[in-house]
Amino acid sequence: MNWNDLKMFSRDELMDMVPEGFEFKTLPWTHQISAFLATISNDGFLSCLDLGVGKTKVAIDTCRYYDLINGGKKNLKVLYVCLHTAIEKMRDEVETHSDFSAVCVKGSKAERWEMFSQDHNFYIINYEGLRSIITERVLWKEKHFYDEKTKEMKSKKVKREVIDDRKISKLKRLNFDVIILDESHMIKNSKSLVFRIIKKILPGIKYRILLTGTPFGNSLIDVWSQYYIVDKGETFYPTFSLFRSAYFEDKGWFGPLWEPTEEGEKIINEKLYNKALRYNEDEVDDLPKKVFRVLEYSLTKRQRAAYDSLIDDDYDSLTVEVRSKALAFREIASGFIADSNHIFKTNPKLDLLWDLIENVHEKHKVVVFVERTMSRKIIEKMLKKNKIPFRSLSGESKDKYLEYNTFQKDPKYRVIVAQIKTGGASIDLTAATYCIHWEHGGSVINFRQSLKRIHRGGQTKRCFFYSLIGKGTVERSIYKDLMNNNDAFQNIVDGEHAKAYLLGG
Repeated sequence: MNWNDLKMFSRDELMDMVPEGFEFKTLPWTHQISAFLATISNDGFLSCLDLGVGKTKVAIDTCRYYDLINGGKKNLKVLYVCLHTAIEKMRDEVETHSDFSAVCVKGSKAERWEMFSQDHNFYIINYEGLRSIITERVLWKEKHFYDEKTKEMKSKKVKREVIDDRKISKLKRLNFDVIILDESHMIKNSKSLVFRIIKKILPGIKYRILLTGTPFGNSLIDVWSQYYIVDKGETFYPTFSLFRSAYFEDKGWFGPLWEPTEEGEKIINEKLYNKALRYNEDEVDDLPKKVFRVLEYSLTKRQRAAYDSLIDDDYDSLTVEVRSKALAFREIASGFIADSNHIFKTNPKLDLLWDLIENVHEKHKVVVFVERTMSRKIIEKMLKKNKIPFRSLSGESKDKYLEYNTFQKDPKYRVIVAQIKTGGASIDLTAATYCIHWEHGGSVINFRQSLKRIHRGGQTKRCFFYSLIGKGTVERSIYKDLMNNNDAFQNIVDGEHAKAYLLGG
C-alpha cells in the first residue's frame, strides 16, 4: 500500500478510521490523523512530515495507542532519541499530548545510566548521549610522525572509538517496547557509530517509529539506513551493499560517486511509501502564512576595500577554496575579521538590524540567527547598549532549555540571539513572529530548519522572515541558492564564476 493515498480522505473520513476506544488527548490536524493511522498499522514506520507540522505528536499518540492495545496500564517503555537541543522540548511534548511520564537522560555517563534505572515511560536521550554511553575509546594502532624538535621519527598509540557490546546488552535488558528516532536523517550514514548502535539494540524492540522533515537529503542512497530500521531490510535489502549494487552505479572519476540507475530510481520511488508517508508544508492548511523580505545595505568604504582586496589577493585559489574563503567574506560583511580580532567601527548591517528591531511592535518577539560567535557578541553588545532584554542561545549556553523556554514564556524578553547550529533545529520559538537571519550558512537543510523554529505547530500568527544582505557580496548569492532549495557553492566551477559568486552573482 502507498500510504500517501490517505491524503485523499477527508478529515471526517479519517476520524472514522481511528480505532474504537482511542481518543486523542489534544486535537490533531488532518495530516496528523493520516500519519497516526499509517503508523499504528505497521510495526515500523517513517513519518516524513515537513518541518514544524507536528510529527512529534504523531509519535506520542501512536505510543498511547500501543499502550491501549496492551491493556492501557501505562507501562509502555519508549526510547526516544533526538537532537541535543530538543531533549527538554520532547519531555514537554510528552506531558502535553499524553499522561505518560518522561525523563531527560543527560549528564555524566553514570548519571545517564542511573536515569535509565528509574521508572518512566519515555527515556529521552540525544544521539550524542546515546553514543557516549555505549562506546569506549581503545588503543587502536601506532601512528608515526616526525618530531620537529628532535628531528627524529617517533610513534604514539592512537585511540579509536568502538562499540562496547556489554553496554549494548545492558541497554537491551531495559526491555524497551518502542524506539523513536526524531530527525532520523541523523542516521542516514549506515557506517556511522550511531546507526550501528541502534541496529544492535533493535532486536527485542517491537515498534519502530522514525520522524523526519528532511528524509533523504540530496541522494536516494540515504534511504537504506532509515528503511532498515523501519523493516529490517524487507523493502530495500538486508545489507547496504546489496541495496547499492541493485539500484546504483559508480559514476565517479576520482573516487566513488554512487548515483541511481534509471531503473533503480524508478523502483526506489515505487517502494518508497510502502512504509512511509510524506507531507510537504504546502499540503498542510493549518499553518499561518510566511512572508520573506530582503533588506539590503552597502558596505562602508573600509569594508569594501577589505572585501575587494581579498578577492584580488587570492583570485587564483578561489575555485579550490571558495567555501572557506566565503567565510572570510561574510565576516567582513558582518563587520569584523575574526583572525585579527578586528571590528569595523562603522557597521551598516548592525544599524540595519537595530532599525528593524526598533520598528517591530513591542508586543512581537524576534529571533536573530547568526553563524559566527563574534556576530552574536556584536549583536548582544548592541542590545545591551539599547537596554533590550534578550536571551542567548549558543554552544556557550550553560542551560539551553532555560534560554529558549524563558524567551518563550517571559514577555520581558523580546529578542533571542541564536547561533544556527545550536538554535536552528528541534526547538520551539513560536512566541516570536519575526525571524531575522543576520548571516546565512551554506546548508539548505539548516536554513529550512531555522525557518521552522517560529513557523510550526502552535503558531497562530503570520510569520515574517528577514535576511540582511550586503550589496555586491556573497550574501546575495548564498541567499539565492537557499531560496531555490540548493546548498550554497554547489555551482562554483571556475575562477571567473567564483569571483562573480563572491560579488553577489
